[in-house]
Amino acid sequence: MAENATTTADKIVAAKVTATKDELLKLDSPVWKSANEYVLETAATPLANQPSPYIKATRDEKDIGKIPQVRLKTLHNGKEIFFRLNWKSENQNLQIGDLDTFPDGVSLLFPMRDDIETPIKEMGTKDAPTNSWYWRADFDNKPKNQIAQGLSTSLYTEKSSIMANSGWKNGEWTVVMSRAFTVPEDSIKLAAGMKKQIGVAAWEGAAGERGGVKAFSKEWRDIQLA
Repeated sequence: MAENATTTADKIVAAKVTATKDELLKLDSPVWKSANEYVLETAATPLANQPSPYIKATRDEKDIGKIPQVRLKTLHNGKEIFFRLNWKSENQNLQIGDLDTFPDGVSLLFPMRDDIETPIKEMGTKDAPTNSWYWRADFDNKPKNQIAQGLSTSLYTEKSSIMANSGWKNGEWTVVMSRAFTVPEDSIKLAAGMKKQIGVAAWEGAAGERGGVKAFSKEWRDIQLA
């Protein structure tokens, strides 16, 4: 298999590279050409899991989850980790519109604790919370850091150390999110050699997707930091 081939392998590997943060945040950096690409399949969040009675009453589950897959590459430089996400979106939606349109978005989800099973479909529990890195097209490339202890419990932390760069071209978004391994806010801690689990969610703003109305990966994927 070519080094940068697209794969559906269960285990995602974040290879270590010698590159600066500025280089890795560039969407077209040549460093990304050598990274393996992984496909994360997604599906609609069930109506039963929607926190809003209005959404449950007005939406058809068949019309939820317009983004069927997100392609992911990941690298680290020994101090910071980088995730490069691509997904198809016919139009770029940058803000809340007048006709039930919302900003496009994507997030990465991680279990906060590795010693306890964490349900991804419910975004964790009180004893097994989750941490998400949430990019949205109107956040000026300043993703939010969220902690959730189950459905309808997501809260932004006061501080977020996550950085991003993004662009839309020819019907496709590219977003790079980055963060230092260790940060002061409540969030996952990372280190070279560590194993974690990861999930993804995506919002198609043109389809009125926001909040719990989204596509998401229904199973955790293993990720290994080299």
